[in-house]
Amino acid sequence: MEQTRKYENKLISLRKTLNTFEKSIMIDKAFFGDIEQDTIKSGQVQKFEVSVELFWKTIKKFFYEIHGIEAVSPKMVMKQLYRTKYINENDYERLVEMINDRNRMSHVYNEDQFNAIYGRLREYLQLMQKTMSEIS
Repeated sequence: MEQTRKYENKLISLRKTLNTFEKSIMIDKAFFGDIEQDTIKSGQVQKFEVSVELFWKTIKKFFYEIHGIEAVSPKMVMKQLYRTKYINENDYERLVEMINDRNRMSHVYNEDQFNAIYGRLREYLQLMQKTMSEIS
């Protein structure tokens, strides 16, 4: 019973996190100067990183609580989503790319690479939202 409550709490927390991530992505940066735009982008990326972390850990808890499956890493969790047919192959590949991009953001020193990943944030948000609707 306690474990189920922990999963439900993670699910609630993830929904709130994805909601604030979505709101941050919707900010129109055109009204701001360069430094403000840069700061907003950095905040959006931070929200992305937090969302991805909570996303995979919530699904990890889902598999353990609902299916009795232990998946210990983000990529193993995504593989389980595919194996259990919650997602298709294309979504699996995009989720793995999302995990890779999240990992790259911790080590990005190249503006072009940062901007490329930043350009995929909306897609990743939609993918996380779609995946959550499949398991909840």
